Amino acid sequence: MKDNLENIEFCEVISREGKKYTDLRTELQPAFKKVIRDIIKGYAFLILVITACSMSLRFGLLSPFITVPTGAFMVGYCLAYLHLFIHAAAHYDIHANKLKNDRISDYFIGVLFGIPVKNYRKIHWLHHNNLGTRNDSEHSYFNELNLIFLLKCITGIHTFSVIFSRAKTSGQTNTQKSSRNYLLFVAFFHLLLLSILFIAAGWPMLLIWLGGLLVVFPLLATLRQLLEHRDIHASGKINYQDIDHGKVSRLFGKGFIDNSFGAAGFNKHLLHHWDPTISYTRLTEVEDFLMTCPKTANIIRESKTSYLKIFIALFKI
Repeated sequence: MKDNLENIEFCEVISREGKKYTDLRTELQPAFKKVIRDIIKGYAFLILVITACSMSLRFGLLSPFITVPTGAFMVGYCLAYLHLFIHAAAHYDIHANKLKNDRISDYFIGVLFGIPVKNYRKIHWLHHNNLGTRNDSEHSYFNELNLIFLLKCITGIHTFSVIFSRAKTSGQTNTQKSSRNYLLFVAFFHLLLLSILFIAAGWPMLLIWLGGLLVVFPLLATLRQLLEHRDIHASGKINYQDIDHGKVSRLFGKGFIDNSFGAAGFNKHLLHHWDPTISYTRLTEVEDFLMTCPKTANIIRESKTSYLKIFIALFKI
């Protein structure tokens, strides 16, 4: 069995030395300080990119035709990285206090995207419960990876379809007072941010931010999910909203791309879907342990890949 641990019970996993996984998992407490450091690193790089782009535009260091698309890509990449920590918050992986966990997520990460973690948590748990089935709430991997799909992502067509699908799944109208207040806070934050960016470097800087937020970020977020869950044998001729796709999750590498594109433990997605209660800060220890267990060692070994390798394997013209 490759790319799927979910049919294996925790009690079945025992190392060659006789240690049980059920005992190990009780020892794996979240490293909350590491999570905060990882979030700070994302913001530091985002600020560095914005500062560099602003300086380039103000002093003519590079042509705007180079600075704008390059800056938009880098901003979008940073946002895609930070967005993954909403997922960490959905699993109460940012702070030991659940209320503080949600507030940190909402006011330091979710504000960038207008995503309150309580709403996301409800939708995301349906993903865990229904992975690989037609009822999966996060199903970008139902789509074949080809030029047409990439164009849908770039133009926003796919993004709007995802928003509509999630609104339909959650059944929420966002009319509650707390939701309205949060949306007002998000609107104020973005108005203030756009004003600062415009003052710093004019319209080109706004294009960099909006291009990163509205084009590059959705493209990267969608692509990442597809690479994590789409079966390389899946057919573009099959509508997986009618027929179950099947469970697939992968293990990715430890290099810069895999660690940043798949931040917050997403590069160890196979392990996260097997045991969602384990903090991403401890998944390396889970992987190392599973490599010592006859029941799981071959699955771990055979499921390892990289985002680039699986992109090449899945991409169709």
